[in-house]
Amino acid sequence: MPPERATVLVVEDEALIAMDLQWLLEEAGYRVLGPANSTAAAMALLDGIEPDVALLDVNLGRSDVFGVANELATRKTRLIFLTGHTAQKLPQAHRHRPLVAKPYLPHILLQAVALAVSQTGATE
Repeated sequence: MPPERATVLVVEDEALIAMDLQWLLEEAGYRVLGPANSTAAAMALLDGIEPDVALLDVNLGRSDVFGVANELATRKTRLIFLTGHTAQKLPQAHRHRPLVAKPYLPHILLQAVALAVSQTGATE
């Protein structure tokens, strides 16, 4: 799937990082859904829309993103977690998913998104 046809959900509570992610993805030709800065905002964005890939910041203020991740997993959306922690901080159900370490390098992030997009439609 060409990038310009892929939709990427961005869930990130730090405004500057969220804007950077949106700009980076749009410049690479992706459609961006969001950014959402909370679980509630992310769930509201998903009403009737199925993103191809989701970039999920693990820590959203005082909560985490795993409720959104669980919902997206049931929809077969490809997930990429963004965090300063290791995969061991992820729930067991999500440890096999890609993780991009913060602070991320733009080309590493875009490689992870391109790989996830290329796998959309594949079974988990």
